[in-house]
Amino acid sequence: MQLKNWAKKIVPNQWLRKHEGFLRGLIALQYKGKTYQCNVCGYALRAFIELEDKGKLCPNCGSLARTRYLWQFLLDAIGLKDKVVLHFSPPKKISQRLKRSGVKEYVTTDFENEFTADKQLNIEEIDERDAVYDLIICFHVLEHIENDRKAMAELYRILKPGGRCLVQTPFKEGAIYEDADISTPEARLKHFGQEDHVRVYSVNGLEQRLQSVGFKVTRHTNTAAATNFHGFPKQLTLLIAEK
Repeated sequence: MQLKNWAKKIVPNQWLRKHEGFLRGLIALQYKGKTYQCNVCGYALRAFIELEDKGKLCPNCGSLARTRYLWQFLLDAIGLKDKVVLHFSPPKKISQRLKRSGVKEYVTTDFENEFTADKQLNIEEIDERDAVYDLIICFHVLEHIENDRKAMAELYRILKPGGRCLVQTPFKEGAIYEDADISTPEARLKHFGQEDHVRVYSVNGLEQRLQSVGFKVTRHTNTAAATNFHGFPKQLTLLIAEK
């Protein structure tokens, strides 16, 4: 990750995107083996890349542990066939897999232009019709949004009745931690764990906010072993918000 951040500072982002597959392929050769497998790209590994936060990165496609678990959850618990799907800030490889998954329509969006996407929707004022999507994927987005209740109401509005929104963020114990006076990148890094985060949710707190705009919310918690075959998170809680 340090190498990636260094490269972004000295190499144009457009060049990195164009040659990402080739560069990843070179790195992935060092990790090739038979002990593990990335379920997003199918690459066989002797090990995942260990990140500073103890997460596991696929060297071949760049998928994080939470992304690999999301993909498995979509296949096993949600189903994708004939669904109209909206995906916020979509990682490249899972986006490619979703396009070929049998969905009726797959729309991607990224407001900050950090991911390749079809649209640039503002989650606080989503330029879409009411009740158009069967499924919305909103992973690690809401912790960046200042008016998160407005964003949640917008997600509810554009979902079809019976539609579901999959929501996941970093979590803490206790109550939601947020303070509008904490506004500089340095202060946000210190208090919220990342320079562009504006709060840290608790599971209960996020669930209650989603319910406040009309969602019915259920929890799903993965408790896979840290050394499992696909490198899933040791523990991950996601919220299934249904209209």
